[in-house]
Amino acid sequence: MIEKILDVGCGINKIPGSTGIDIDEKSHADIKHDFNVYPFPIEDNSFDKIYAKHIIEHLDDPQGFINELTRILKPGGTLFMETPHFSSYVAYSEVQHKFFFSYFLFINLIRPLPLEIVNYEITFYKTYRMLGIKALANWRPRTYERFWTFMFPAENLKIFLKKVDNNM
Repeated sequence: MIEKILDVGCGINKIPGSTGIDIDEKSHADIKHDFNVYPFPIEDNSFDKIYAKHIIEHLDDPQGFINELTRILKPGGTLFMETPHFSSYVAYSEVQHKFFFSYFLFINLIRPLPLEIVNYEITFYKTYRMLGIKALANWRPRTYERFWTFMFPAENLKIFLKKVDNNM
C-alpha cells in the first residue's frame, strides 16, 4: 500500500511523492489554499502522513489549524510539526509570526484531540548542544521552559503525533 503524504506549506521544496498544499502561487503545491480558511479542500481521513514545518506560527488560529490537520489525517496516521521555540530569536525575527510556541502550549493544543505524542524534541544551536542543554531540556521540558529557557534559548520545537483510532 502506498502511503498518502500531505506536505502543508510545501513551498518550492515539496516532499517527493507527496501532495503539496500552499497559498504561495510560486510554490510547487498541488492545492492552492489559505490555511486561515476552513475547511481545507481535502476529505476527512484521507492522508497517512502530514508534515507541517514552520507554518503554524504564521496563522491566525493555531487550534483551528491543528483541528483541521487532525480531520484530514487517517486514524493511525502521523503528523509532524516544527516551529520556532518561543525563546528562539527566529520566533521574533519575522513580522509574519503571530504566535510563539512552547512544548506546553503544544500539549494544550492537542489535549482535546485524538492525538498522542510519539516523540518531541526541543532543538538547540550547536554551543548549547555541546553543553548538554538539549539533553536536559528534553528530559525535563517543564523545568527547562520554566527556569532555564532564557539563559539557554532553544532553536525549534519538533513534535511527532499519531492519530488515535477511537474505534479500536
